[in-house]
Amino acid sequence: MERVLSDAMAEMPVTNKQPLWRQVIGTLGGWPAMAGLAMTACVGVWAGGTLTDDLMLGLTPLDSAAFETGAGLGAFDLLLVDG
Repeated sequence: MERVLSDAMAEMPVTNKQPLWRQVIGTLGGWPAMAGLAMTACVGVWAGGTLTDDLMLGLTPLDSAAFETGAGLGAFDLLLVDG
């Protein structure tokens, strides 16, 4: 019986307990995915903080309805007009 139990214990999977931060990073896709998320967050903070303040400064709600942003912003101008 002892030999059977030792064989059974040898076949059982070994749990590899990882720290919480490694589990979270692994779940999100590893370090390359975390770098992409960090870069996206930085660009979002930059775009939200600099583009809207410079372009919409001093415009009243009536002026912003007819505001033309130009050809360089693409679909971002729709966000500025809808406000």
